[in-house]
Amino acid sequence: MDKVVHIHHSFYTDLVRNQEVNEILDREKISVLDGFNQNLDLVCTYYQKVYAEESNRVVLCGINPGRNGAGRTGIPFLDFTAVSHVLSHTGSDERERSAQFILTIINEMGRDFFYRNVYMTNISWLGFTKNGRNLNYYDLPSPLPTFFTHTFIEEMELVEPKVIVPLSERVEQTLKQMELDGRLRYPIAERLPHPYYCSIGRNAERYKEIYVNKINDLINQH
Repeated sequence: MDKVVHIHHSFYTDLVRNQEVNEILDREKISVLDGFNQNLDLVCTYYQKVYAEESNRVVLCGINPGRNGAGRTGIPFLDFTAVSHVLSHTGSDERERSAQFILTIINEMGRDFFYRNVYMTNISWLGFTKNGRNLNYYDLPSPLPTFFTHTFIEEMELVEPKVIVPLSERVEQTLKQMELDGRLRYPIAERLPHPYYCSIGRNAERYKEIYVNKINDLINQH
């Protein structure tokens, strides 16, 4: 999995030097979240630990990091509190709703079983803000959505997933377009609701069960 981290770090390095893209970002007053780059050692340690065992996994695929969770840790879907369940030296107890919901899934399934069978990522490994609010990759001005999502294909070629589960309608649309374009060669499962929606109020317990059942079904089917 070191190669996965390398792909995205190389992309971030190239982004910093890309004058055309940075001119668009500056003009639109869009900032790129750089938690991944700031916490590169933490990200590498995490991937080496949880994905050390080679396996074809069910992939949970989200949108992109938000400013309060993965946008700070650099690890898809996880805030610092969730990461601390795997690595004890994060130095922070920050929490984010989507990450805490995902943590309940991991705990319900058992950490070792979960990571042996499930891989988590986002269509865009980098997140965005505008006017202090999260901005999703599909709301970026053209041609930036394509630019920020093309490393996902390289990542999947390394991961070789059993199946990819989109965690929102827009992610599902993007994956199916990649499939139609002949760029994505792995099966796409029926989508699950976005973790943030699942985390709200009484939704959490019901959607935890839905997630766990769906993931277990896909593990057994594939």
